[in-house]
Amino acid sequence: MKNKESIDLPQLFFIIIQTQIGVGVLSLPFTMYKASKTDGWISLMVAGVFVQLILTMYYFLLKKFNGSNIFDIARITAGKIIGNFIICLYLLYFLLIGVMILSLFDKIIATWILPRTPGWAVGGIFSFLAAALCREGIRVIGRFYTLVTPLLLLLIFLITYTIKDANIYFLFPIGKEGIKDILLGSKEAVIAMLGFEMVLVIYSLTNAEHKRRYRIITGANALITLLYTYLIIIHFIYYSPEEIALVPEPMLFILKSYSFKIIERTDLFFLSIWIISVFTSFVSYLYMSAKSAKRSLRGKTASLFIFLQL
Repeated sequence: MKNKESIDLPQLFFIIIQTQIGVGVLSLPFTMYKASKTDGWISLMVAGVFVQLILTMYYFLLKKFNGSNIFDIARITAGKIIGNFIICLYLLYFLLIGVMILSLFDKIIATWILPRTPGWAVGGIFSFLAAALCREGIRVIGRFYTLVTPLLLLLIFLITYTIKDANIYFLFPIGKEGIKDILLGSKEAVIAMLGFEMVLVIYSLTNAEHKRRYRIITGANALITLLYTYLIIIHFIYYSPEEIALVPEPMLFILKSYSFKIIERTDLFFLSIWIISVFTSFVSYLYMSAKSAKRSLRGKTASLFIFLQL
């Protein structure tokens, strides 16, 4: 029987994808338009290249310390005391991102689905289910992510359907914002693509050659970059520049205007699938928080995370 703390290459691929796709995808077109107007899709592609450079540095670092994750490397290179401090910083970062995901999730759910349901109830159920999945280990997490990833095809189909009412001329002229604004906008895109740091924690859990692991990581980043770019372009050619500047969650407003014979509220159907993507992203950050806490903390504080049996 395989260790629950080991994954194969397909699971590595799907874990990275599901960690990156999260709550921010709903407002990404609006965010990118604010950052660099209709050249936001170019900014996102630049961000994808930048993320790839970071992943390449991760690759060389993890290859050098074969079999070690970022927490092991911190202790090896900086010593036990400073290494523990670095791990605590990672713990704080993972917790903050997890809290942010949960907060934005509660806001969307309260606005679009459950306006009268207390936020603590939604967040509590969400967190309990995430903790239950984390308890099973990274291998089960990887299997779950592999199972739910095909649901993204439904999301892509729903968004693609809106092309029939789009106007491609809204994109032109391409590059009108200039190189400076495009590069500044790429900063916002990198924030939207967070989740690639999961590589630092799970890379060493994959039993495969380093080059094959690097190809999988690169493929996952390329897929996310292309997917996000596609979604942004769809929104930029559907909304006029004046409209998209006023719609903070343009994806939901697009879908709300369409209905099918078997789906009356397409936006709610979309959200029911989107919730799974947010859940997987939250699970990943909870997992990384638990791993870092187990390495750096002691006593009762650590027991709050060790109950996950990581």
